[in-house]
Amino acid sequence: MAADLSFVTACKSRLAYLKQTLPLLAQADAETVVVDYGCPQGTRAWVKENFPAVKVVAVDDDPGFCLSRARNLGASAASAARLCFVDADIKIRSGFAPWLRENFRPRHFYRASPCAPDAWGTFACSAEDFHAVGGFDEAMRGWGGEDDDLYFRLENCGCRPSAFPGELVEPIPHQDAERVAQYEMKDRWMHHRVNLIYIYAKIDIARMTGRELNLEERRLLFAEAQKGAAAAGSGQVMEIGLAADPRVPMRPDSALERRIVYRFVRRT
Repeated sequence: MAADLSFVTACKSRLAYLKQTLPLLAQADAETVVVDYGCPQGTRAWVKENFPAVKVVAVDDDPGFCLSRARNLGASAASAARLCFVDADIKIRSGFAPWLRENFRPRHFYRASPCAPDAWGTFACSAEDFHAVGGFDEAMRGWGGEDDDLYFRLENCGCRPSAFPGELVEPIPHQDAERVAQYEMKDRWMHHRVNLIYIYAKIDIARMTGRELNLEERRLLFAEAQKGAAAAGSGQVMEIGLAADPRVPMRPDSALERRIVYRFVRRT
C-alpha cells in the first residue's frame, strides 16, 4: 500500500539528535526519508541497521552542506502525495501525523502555530505544489532563509498558509555554534542578513525582468549578496544585480542587465 505521507529529514553531524527524533518519525505509520549529507558520524549505516524500512539518500559529492539540496533530494526520493519536512533536531508528538491526515487540504501548506523559532523550517505541503515551485532554492548555502523563500513562493503560486498546533512538535534545544558548525562563516545573524538581501533582490529582479532567474544566475546573485552583506553597514549603499552575461561575475564596471540599490539603516 502506497504511503499517504512522507517525512523528509536531513543529517550532517546531527546523528545524536537523529537518534532521538527518528524513532518518533518511524512510529508515525508514514514513509520516512533520511538524507545523509556526507555525515561523518555514519548516519546511513545507523539508519539501515536500526530502521531498515526508512529510505536513505546518500550524498558524497559535497564536502560542505546545502540544506536546500538535501531537502530537495529527500523530496525526490519520497513517494507520497504529501510531504512533511522535519529537521533532525525536531521531535514530533504522536498526534502529528494523524492531525495532518485529518486536516490536510489541497493548495495549502502547514506550519506550526505558535511556532518556536527552532521549528521554523518544519512544514507540510503537497508534493505537487512543492515540485511546481521548484522546491528549495539550491543557490542558498548557509544557515536559515531557505524556508522563508519557499514559503513566499508557495504563497505566490496560490497556496494558502495554514497552521498545525505548535505543541505537536518539540525542538531539541541547542546553541548557535551548532547551527553554523557546517559553514565557514560562524555568525548566525550575518547568515540572516545575506539571505534576506538575496531573497529580496531575487524577488525584485524577477519582477523587473518578468522572468524567474535560473540556478546559475541565482548562484551569482547569492555570491553578490554575500559580498554586499559583509561590506554594508548602517547608512551604507549596496548595489546588487546581474551582469548582462550571467556567466560573468559582477564587477563594479559591469554593464548591468538589472541593478538594484539598497540602503542599510540601523534599527533603534
